[in-house]
Amino acid sequence: MQATVFGVNFVDGRIKGYPKFNPRTGNANKMYFRMVRGNTDYGKNYFVDNNDGTISDLATGLMWQKADDGISRDWSESLSYAENLSLANHNDWRLPNAKEMQSIVDYTRSPQTTNSPAIDPLFECTEITDPNGNTGHYPFYWTGTTHLDGVNPYSGAVYIAFGEGQGKMNGTLMDVHGAGCQRSDPKSGNKSNYPQFFGPQGDVRYVYNYVRCVRTIN
Repeated sequence: MQATVFGVNFVDGRIKGYPKFNPRTGNANKMYFRMVRGNTDYGKNYFVDNNDGTISDLATGLMWQKADDGISRDWSESLSYAENLSLANHNDWRLPNAKEMQSIVDYTRSPQTTNSPAIDPLFECTEITDPNGNTGHYPFYWTGTTHLDGVNPYSGAVYIAFGEGQGKMNGTLMDVHGAGCQRSDPKSGNKSNYPQFFGPQGDVRYVYNYVRCVRTIN
């Protein structure tokens, strides 16, 4: 297991883990940093289990669906599911945008370190198998954010991986981006043609991902 630092690629907006050390030489990798100052409590969650299938984050003013419904969907179906969800006497549920979804990632947790998804244990995530049929993995979750990048802009939407951000490199399936990474998948396609492996790191791509709805607390 390699030590990594999560960073943002400002070329395409994706978030992923970057190795602290070069795997070939063992030397420390050099990276760019953008410093910040101010509220040191920024980004800290304040979760409350409402005991009705929802969890409120009083730090952000958002209410979340506690558990996904165990069904994978393409992006359009996910939008429809969220907009028609009735839960805990609320009907204003929606898909979270990328920033909202990323706000509930817990980077201290992962399948390798805590045998769990990268999210607070108050939440529940469906367990899935990876493309090799291995158990103990967790889904990608759609956001409502369209990814304006690539050969066909608008064709993909942003997701957050609460389990491993896998890719197939040199024929080996591995966690190339880290639990909690933010990437994008095609919004639609023939399910039987997926998963696919895309790009130089063989990113695992799906068309049918999972949904965790959100609403704004009034």
